[in-house]
Amino acid sequence: MTLSNNQIKLINYLHSKKGRIDNNLFLVEGEKGMRELLDSSFKIEFIVLNTKEINSNLNFGEIPVYFESESNVIKYSSLTTNEYGFAIVQSQKFDQNDFVFTSGYTVVLDGIRDPGNLGTILRICDWYGISQLVCSLDTTEFYNPKVISASMGSFHRIKFLYLDASAFLDQFHGIPIIGATLDGKNVHEYIFPSNAFIIFGNESEGIRSQVKHALTDQVKIPSWGMAESLNVAISAGIILDNIKRQN
Repeated sequence: MTLSNNQIKLINYLHSKKGRIDNNLFLVEGEKGMRELLDSSFKIEFIVLNTKEINSNLNFGEIPVYFESESNVIKYSSLTTNEYGFAIVQSQKFDQNDFVFTSGYTVVLDGIRDPGNLGTILRICDWYGISQLVCSLDTTEFYNPKVISASMGSFHRIKFLYLDASAFLDQFHGIPIIGATLDGKNVHEYIFPSNAFIIFGNESEGIRSQVKHALTDQVKIPSWGMAESLNVAISAGIILDNIKRQN
């Protein structure tokens, strides 16, 4: 089967945030993400593959599969490097009832704007067994194709909420709220509690003042060189590694 004009219009519309919201659909592009997707709870509307993959060993079950030329796959994809194919997938939404905030760690992101950083943070959270994420309203969209691609398939194991981070954190009393800052305690010496929120701030501004007031403690990654700062995703990896080594 090949795609209809209406399907092509839908795919192109899903390249935009408005299109993804209007249709409650998003794109998963490339072989790694699609293989992960087939083992997830996400509902796949249909799949588009390069005609070279017509004998693919993947089990698509009852999912409609359309085969297109390599040039068309690249044309319809939002990623310039995707020659393999993509899936049209129903979005999932979560609410606070899906979260358990007193068990383990919940990562909070305050104003993370770069989709590559968000996708990498999803992958890091998945690596360290953290399955829930709270995002400020201005954090980049979870279903942005660059986020999904950078997550390398980890997106389907992460529950997420978008809300006013300051108001959200004000609800919790007795649960430690730890922020990654430039003037906190040395992360290599800090004794992490067994349950807490860990907050990572905007790439250039850090944690904003309206969120910072909720912190019960702050940690930093010490520097031995001359670099001005660390990428937020790298910082998240280092801090989560320290948390997991202790807990």
